[in-house]
Amino acid sequence: MGFGTNNKIFLEFEQPFWDEDCELIYLLWEDETHLANVVSDINMSWNRKLFGFTVLKPIGPYGLVLYGWIAGRESEFIETLSELEVLHSVTQLLRIFTGNPTITPRKLLRSQWFNDPYSCGSYTYVARGCSGYDIDNLAEPLPLKGSNSKSLQVLFAGEATHRSFFSTVHGALLSGWREAERLITHYTPASGSVSSKL
Repeated sequence: MGFGTNNKIFLEFEQPFWDEDCELIYLLWEDETHLANVVSDINMSWNRKLFGFTVLKPIGPYGLVLYGWIAGRESEFIETLSELEVLHSVTQLLRIFTGNPTITPRKLLRSQWFNDPYSCGSYTYVARGCSGYDIDNLAEPLPLKGSNSKSLQVLFAGEATHRSFFSTVHGALLSGWREAERLITHYTPASGSVSSKL
């Protein structure tokens, strides 16, 4: 399995610079050569991996918010920058693309999955040489079938363990339900009543 990093950048605004019915803002570069996986100068061009922003519906105290995705080495790199540096770069990017020199986000918030000691990244993917069977193997509980132990000791859930919906929240949820059902089935006697072992 492969494991990589995708981060989100949230920008809050006092006033929208986009139309009321706008849902997405795409950034289209004229020279596509800079969109290659290997960026020559990551310090100067990391923001070229931001392909656009999604307009969020206002929620509670948070009003006008855009969020963008950034992936790969650039996503890892921005975690080494201060929030002020990221805010400055993204603000300049939006000003260039819109031609509006007054665009000024009120606040920036970003995820930092790569440096989080409990996740070290954000999403799995089926890497070269892997297949759905590897996902199935990762989802197998311990002890493995055929061992002498009759109790389940470790179960695995999460998006990396769902063959059809890896890399998604949906896959994480479904795999959690799968393992809950596995426990219920394992500890429920044939009569159908829940065992006192639970």
